[in-house]
Amino acid sequence: MAIATQRILIVKTSSLGDVMHGLQVAQTLKENDPGIEISWVTRRRFETLVKASSAFNHTFTFYRSEGVLAFIRLCRNLRQQRFDKVLDFQGLARSGLMTFFTKSKRKIGRSDAREGAAMFYRQLVPLPRSPDCRHPVDILLEFCRVFGFETEFKGRVLFSLKEADRVGQSASVANPVSIVLGLEGRWKRVEWDGFEELAERLLRQLDSAVLYIVTQGSNAWVGRLKEHWGNRVHKVGTSNILRLAGCIQESDVLVGNDCDALQIGAAVGVDVIGLFGPSDPNQLGPYPPSREKNCVLRAPDGDLKRLKVGDVLKEIEKRI
Repeated sequence: MAIATQRILIVKTSSLGDVMHGLQVAQTLKENDPGIEISWVTRRRFETLVKASSAFNHTFTFYRSEGVLAFIRLCRNLRQQRFDKVLDFQGLARSGLMTFFTKSKRKIGRSDAREGAAMFYRQLVPLPRSPDCRHPVDILLEFCRVFGFETEFKGRVLFSLKEADRVGQSASVANPVSIVLGLEGRWKRVEWDGFEELAERLLRQLDSAVLYIVTQGSNAWVGRLKEHWGNRVHKVGTSNILRLAGCIQESDVLVGNDCDALQIGAAVGVDVIGLFGPSDPNQLGPYPPSREKNCVLRAPDGDLKRLKVGDVLKEIEKRI
């Protein structure tokens, strides 16, 4: 007798770093049960990223900017589907309502849900309170217990890329080493000011280095590097999220502040070097922290100005 396929809906509409954490958990579900069918509710900005992930069978798009009518249409659409379990990773009023309007008998949410969302669930997942278990992925992995699965992320998130999603390599460099520099931080205090010097030294000391600099800002020094080094320097924006993820997935090393690019790098399994000052890498660092490819450099006294370029360069050299 054939075993019925489980159909799961995950509700996690934002933000990019949080979506990446959710993807790691979805990948864990898929690895435990390859036959499981997983759908996802996400905002339009993250739709292409989720669709490109090998863990998902279907996506439902939440058009937040279109107001209440768009929200009602989404809830009606969800109600027409059949889901065995609905997992609300977000834990807020809006995501709780999306969960509530499905016909699933297993509506499962976080025990720390806010904005009254807990009233929409039929089951709460107890979340870890230990100081050693505070990373968002550790928290979301508790949902795996609902299925009797392991609560450990061992694999990697992979994205199916089209040619348009790829950032071109430099044809002028033999055996290029692709290094991504994630300049953007969640706020200014977590942004390291040594990236310009690091980039200069990498380009001068490593003939095979090709840099992909992730920034939305108009950093003048990035333009100067591009002008001087040509196709060995690429600027990568954050508006096309799948292209950003594709660039990181096909790189050799990523060096980043406490930023979204760092979370993408850890999820897709490239060598990652996270630069941390005042923020806590136990909560915000690359996951899993025990993976050999994931490295954290912590600035003395939490002051990023004291983090030396030479120390970062040494860590990169170990990995190429």
